[in-house]
Amino acid sequence: MANYTNRYGDTFTFELNERGNIQWSGNFKYCRFAGNDTITMVDPSGGPYISSKMDMKLFGFDGKIVNGFIPNEDGYEIVVER
Repeated sequence: MANYTNRYGDTFTFELNERGNIQWSGNFKYCRFAGNDTITMVDPSGGPYISSKMDMKLFGFDGKIVNGFIPNEDGYEIVVER
């Protein structure tokens, strides 16, 4: 598990789930996202900005490349390439 504190002091957590994807939890009250049928970018107020094709090494998941996002009650499941 990894924690990230953004410029507004909000803490986000990143944790591998049972499917091998990354659960991204935190305060998404003010958030923008992009995509048509699938979400390709998520940017909560104050960051962190995460988009498709990004390597999650900044958050301790070296080699896990973002393939998309699935919203859930805790935030987003970051789907990674297999």
